[in-house]
Amino acid sequence: MKKTLVSLILLIAVLFPAANAQEEDDYRFTIKTNPLSALGGPLFLAFIPITGEYKVLFEARTSQKQSIEAGVGYLGPSILLNLDQISSGDSISGINTSGFHVQLGYKFFLTKESAPEGFFIGPHVSYAAAKLKSKDNPDDHFEAKKLNASILFGYQLITSGGFTLNIYTGLGFKHRDYIFAEESEDLFDFDPGNKNVPNVPFGFTFGYAF
Repeated sequence: MKKTLVSLILLIAVLFPAANAQEEDDYRFTIKTNPLSALGGPLFLAFIPITGEYKVLFEARTSQKQSIEAGVGYLGPSILLNLDQISSGDSISGINTSGFHVQLGYKFFLTKESAPEGFFIGPHVSYAAAKLKSKDNPDDHFEAKKLNASILFGYQLITSGGFTLNIYTGLGFKHRDYIFAEESEDLFDFDPGNKNVPNVPFGFTFGYAF
């Protein structure tokens, strides 16, 4: 998967050289999102999404070859696996899901284009937290938290019309923490796994530059 993502980054850089030239347009800011995050993320258990994310990111040039990017997201039920309704025997019991995700990154651009366009590398940190609880019994709940720290590299394309596509991967680590209420043993019965694990992030966002 990582090799495919890197290949896609290189392919975009080769196929869209004309879109990279900004002689007429000098973009300083971008606003981006990824609607696919609603399917699942950033919190998972055994590769099963327990939240969906609805996020927005804003990026601003800080110098000719650098930019800063910040994002915020609301965490609700994943539309891929909606936990608002789960089967428990012959009854249907709902689960309330709510949380937030914040992230901050800094980019150093390595190609001739001015920031925020071209190949980049830089540090990135994010923090996500969510609480899942039974609608029938609020004492039956657990909390999930995750801290990510990575070095990302990727490519950001900006077309002459301002369309922005940002593709990235990287390497880092993540710390996961799950806090279970004593009453949660029956409803939430699983092993959360290791708290500290390596992280190989990859993904994309798209939006508008101005």
